[in-house]
This record gives sequence, structure tokens and C-alpha cells, in this order.
Amino acid sequence: MLNKSSKVKKTKALYKEILDVLDFSEKKETLEIPITVQSKLDCLKKISQLYLEDKTTGNIIDSISFSENFKQHRDFLDMKMSEDISERDFQDIIKQIRLRTKINTLFENFDDLSDVLESIKDGSFDSIDDLIEDYELTIKRLYSNMTESNRSLALEATASLDLVKDDYTHVVDMIRKKYDRSSTTSTGFPYLDSKVMFGGYEKSRLYVFGGGSGSGKSTILNNTIYKSAMQSQIDTSSSKIIKPGEINRVYVYVSLENTIEEALMRTYQPIFDRTIPDMLREIAEGVDIKKRIINELTRNGSTIIMKYFPAMSIGPLDLMGVLDDAIEEYGKDAIAGLYIDYLDLLKTDTKYDLYRIELGHITLSLKTLAVEYNIPVITGSQLTRNVYRIDDSHKLSLDMMSESIKKVEHADFVLLLAKDPVDDTIVHGKVGKNRSGKANLSVDFKVDFERFKFVSASTKANPKKQDGTSPGGKSCNTAINFGGNINTI
Repeated sequence: MLNKSSKVKKTKALYKEILDVLDFSEKKETLEIPITVQSKLDCLKKISQLYLEDKTTGNIIDSISFSENFKQHRDFLDMKMSEDISERDFQDIIKQIRLRTKINTLFENFDDLSDVLESIKDGSFDSIDDLIEDYELTIKRLYSNMTESNRSLALEATASLDLVKDDYTHVVDMIRKKYDRSSTTSTGFPYLDSKVMFGGYEKSRLYVFGGGSGSGKSTILNNTIYKSAMQSQIDTSSSKIIKPGEINRVYVYVSLENTIEEALMRTYQPIFDRTIPDMLREIAEGVDIKKRIINELTRNGSTIIMKYFPAMSIGPLDLMGVLDDAIEEYGKDAIAGLYIDYLDLLKTDTKYDLYRIELGHITLSLKTLAVEYNIPVITGSQLTRNVYRIDDSHKLSLDMMSESIKKVEHADFVLLLAKDPVDDTIVHGKVGKNRSGKANLSVDFKVDFERFKFVSASTKANPKKQDGTSPGGKSCNTAINFGGNINTI
């Protein structure tokens, strides 16, 4: 706390953690603590409280030195201030504090868990249905509290910076990592990667494609998976191409709408430019579709894990289990992203009286999941019935997001989609929100729904605003084909 040699930034989040651990110890302690040790713990508690009040180290030492309770520790504190502590040791101390903070979080619901386990032992539950429901809710609450605690600590740890006094190193490193294109997951579409985003989907961000039924939100979600998975990989550290057969990118696709066979068809068809009759004919003729798909994916070091669950059968915590399984198989660094089709079909881990509050909680949980696993999370969501009357991308607006505006507030990126009411080959789109790139950008997509494929896009100028216009103010419609490779941009 007082040491001057370490360059590791000490934040209010750390001070709060120490106080939480000390408070927890006081409540749970059953052994008698020696007076000298207890006095040091009390001193640590007071130092933490003073740091939270924005007191400087010098003022804190001066203040507690006048106290008869802590005067005997002055020499000890002076020694600790000047002690040479390595960065590794300091980080380990912080890690240990945070492990104890997680124990605190775990014990928040310990009594609930104890009650459930006790009812199992003595058979005091009313029914098996009640028992399973109580057990699942308790476990999910425990896990939810822990993940939310991790997210809050991560945010607080980077929320403070004195531009004159503080060291910028950790913040600059974060900026460098966050906006390094090699750390993003390509959408597979050069237009979206280079014109709308900073290279693609960024880690720890939540992306939402909003649209009505038949607007193509599932199709574009699926397209961003297979196109990205089929892109060649370059090892930026050595400039060597990743060896074929090595799985270095894993795309986790969870569908609550399309079954596994439908998901497979909607992946195979756009890759090989096939309609449903074309694919069925190839299967009848004995074409090895598995071999064809494997050849496309493994030459680029990728795989797609597909999971189907019935609508409203799983929630965000269940998605963590899916990710944990993938990580166990391929490693954490290999996860390119989690793709969910779609948000409105998930159930909440905690029940609420109003559906809109549930949707807001689900969206926030997905954002928390993205931060916790440090991956992009991409999903779709339903728009209101007004979207079916849209015949121009400029008419799309964020207030069309159905049920809960919290879906917009918690998301980092929202792309609205509307199928043209007359022309089935056109989908109107608008980037309604973008925390890392252009927003209020209108675009028309050329689509081929027979092959479940987004073919091309054209930026559409807004006559009322310089939206998609050239620097001189003249409107421009730039057609961009999605078939290219992002590495050529």
C-alpha cells in the first residue's frame, strides 16, 4: 500500500478490495489474533480508508503517527515505504488480494447454497422441480456475482489517471492492444472491417445486428463467421503463415433458432455458392461435404463449433459453460468470438417482473461475458414491426429496437437491418451505434437469400447529412464486393 518502489498503479478498486477482505475476516474469524497483528490490521484498515479519501502517502503517515494506537508502527511503516519489491512480487500480492475478494463474493450466497444442500440431505424439499430450480438459481447467482465482480474490478482498475502525476504506460499498452488489428476478429467483409470498424470485431465488445424476421440478421451473422474463418492467417510476430491443420481460431456459434442441420446448410451453401436443391443433389450424389468444409477451414487454421439449444432454454451463464468447453479443447487464446442467434431467445439467469428488464439484464450479461473472456460477442435482436415498412436505410433508427432500449445502451455496436418491401435482393442497413468507428452510416446490401449470402454493399449518401459523402460534400455510392480478402485492403 505504501511502497514507493513499485510502478504498478494502485487504485481505489484495490483499496476497496483490501477493506472488503478485512471486513470479511472480522465477520468470519473464530481464532484469537495476537494483539500486535491485530494492531497492524487496524492500521492497514485506516490507511485504506484514508487512501479512499484521496489522501497522499505523506499525509497518511503524518496523520496516523499522531495516533497512540499506531505510533509504535512508525519505523515498520518507514521500512515498508522504502523496501525494494519486484514488480512480479507486487503483482502476486495484488493477485492474492483479488483471490480473497472472490472468496467474499462466493460467500454472499453461501447460506442459500447451504439451505439447498441441506434440503437434499434431509429430503425437506416440496418437489424435485422446486429442488432443481432452487439449486440452478443459487449456482447461477454465485457465478453471476463473481463475473460481475470481475468486470467491476477491471473497469475500476483503469478508471483513474492523473495526466500530470501518473505513469501512462499501462494505459498506452491497453490502447495499443485494443486497437491492434492483429488482435481483432475480422467480420470477413472488407467493407465492414475497413470502412466501419477498426479492423473487425474487437475483444471485450458486444455487437448487435437488429432486424425484423427475414431481414437477414441470422444470415449476416453466419456470413461473418465463415468468411472470417476462411481468411488466411499471418503470424504478425514472425510474418509466417500459420501451418495448415493447426487450429488457431475457434468460432463458437450458438443457435436458438436454426437447428444443427439448418446451421450446417447455411454455412455450406454460401461457401460453395449452392442453393438448397443444389446441396441436396450433391448429398444424393455422394459428395463428401464434410471433407470439402474441412479443407476450407483447416488450411486457414480455423474451426467452427456449432451448438443448438431450444429457444428460452439457456441463459448467459450457460453460454459460459459452452465457452469453457471450447477453451478446454483449444485454449483461451484460440477463441475468435462467440456468435449467438439470437439475443431475444435467451432466458435470464434471474427472474424479473417485466420482460424489458429481463432483456436489459441479458444484454448486460453478454457484455460482462465479453469482458470476462476478453472476446467479441456477436448476436442478433428483433426490431419493432415498424421495420417492415422501411424502404430506405435512412429511415432506420435505434428506437426501433424492440422491448428494451437497454439492448442499445449496453451494446458497443448496433447495425440495423430491414429487408426491402419490394425487392428481395436488397437489405437496407444503418450503423446506429458504434463505439469504435463510424455511426449513422447508411448502407444498402445486395443479398442472395437462396444461397444465404450477403453479396455486396453500397454506402448510401444522406441528402440531409454528410453521411457517406466525399470530403467535398458530393454524394457517392461506393459499391464494395464482399468476396475479397481483407489482407488485400
